[in-house]
Amino acid sequence: MAKKKHFNRTYSPKKLSTILTFVGTGILCGIVIGSFKTLIKFYSSLMLDLFARAKGNISYSILIIALFFIIGSFIYYLSKKDPNINGSGIPVIYAMLNDKLNVDSFRTLIRKFIASILTIGSGLTLGREGPSVQIGGLLGDIAHKMTKSEEDKSYFIGASAGAGLAVAFNAPMAGVLFTIEEIFKKTDRKVFLSTAITIFSAVITSDLIFGNLPALVNVPKFQVMHLKMIIHLVILGLITGLSGVFFNKIVIGSKGFFGKININPFLKYMIPFIITGLVLLVDINLFSSGESYIFFPIKGNPNLGRLFFLYFAKILLLALAFGVSIPGGSLVPLLVIGSLAGNIFASFLANIGLIDPQLILVFSMMAMCGHFSAIVRTPITAIILVLEMTGGAFNYLLGLSVVSLVSYSTAEIFKSKPFYDHLYEILIKK
Repeated sequence: MAKKKHFNRTYSPKKLSTILTFVGTGILCGIVIGSFKTLIKFYSSLMLDLFARAKGNISYSILIIALFFIIGSFIYYLSKKDPNINGSGIPVIYAMLNDKLNVDSFRTLIRKFIASILTIGSGLTLGREGPSVQIGGLLGDIAHKMTKSEEDKSYFIGASAGAGLAVAFNAPMAGVLFTIEEIFKKTDRKVFLSTAITIFSAVITSDLIFGNLPALVNVPKFQVMHLKMIIHLVILGLITGLSGVFFNKIVIGSKGFFGKININPFLKYMIPFIITGLVLLVDINLFSSGESYIFFPIKGNPNLGRLFFLYFAKILLLALAFGVSIPGGSLVPLLVIGSLAGNIFASFLANIGLIDPQLILVFSMMAMCGHFSAIVRTPITAIILVLEMTGGAFNYLLGLSVVSLVSYSTAEIFKSKPFYDHLYEILIKK
């Protein structure tokens, strides 16, 4: 009989330098990823100003399409030089942790940093968090190589990747939980300590330099909902679970769809850029990930027809970008799309008099949680992320938990693969 392998679950670093390196790596993550967020915001403002000038001006409209073509061409060149910058980048981190990819971390980091600023800032339906996770993981790999400590490689990469998510959303606890639930898929003292030290060092650094604000500012305080509304929350969980299954089917399926298009690879790569540029000239409200949609219920809610249009438009625009693996993430878009699903359901309930219209925002926020849970399959991270993103506005933790659990269970029943696990499978099969 084979001897049972003994795992040492204690973590007593032999050198204080190991702890200090995690702190230093976290500080570096805070500076780099905080700068990444700031540059995206700055570039986005320039592009929005350019689109404003293009309204009714054919010369500016032509300039925008030409600019999208130039940006797309440049990013195509970068992706050919380094395929590891493609897509969200989270599956690349999984491959690095499993020794499935040999990555030149410094060069990939620079290329991913530049490419993602251009794609997200130009207005493509992509999010900052996937690239932030990859950039963090690459910084961790660089730090590990400096320590020359082979046993700690996965901890540096994984903890720093979690720091990327934490800084992207200014959500340290969600970053810790994401690292445990999604990256390591386990916890022990070493995982927790390396992750917590790196993430809190990163978030504190980012907050000190770039400001300490939740991802969603000025969210009103939510009151506890009456238990009689549990049935509505169960239905909301079913809706967001089904939406998550649909989201995965369309967005992941877009890779297979584009793979069947038999045209020049460069021309194929240009399709999302040109289509997005044209769409934004017609409707600038579709710019980027659409975080402003989350606040529709308190800033003037559109009618149901418009909400349905935005829901499907954002999924299709995201699928366009993902289909050809343009650098950029999906977490912010999936949260926004989830909020639209919740808004649609709550608006319907309000229209027929079953809920107070003031609760539409509450349903939208809980739907974000459910959508994240169904797609990524990290239910606890989903709950804490929404709490931190809203600055602790929720008192109704039970409601978030119900929606997250039902949504997660629905995706499991339909056998929808977790989003990043599925992308990882596609990556290692290439």
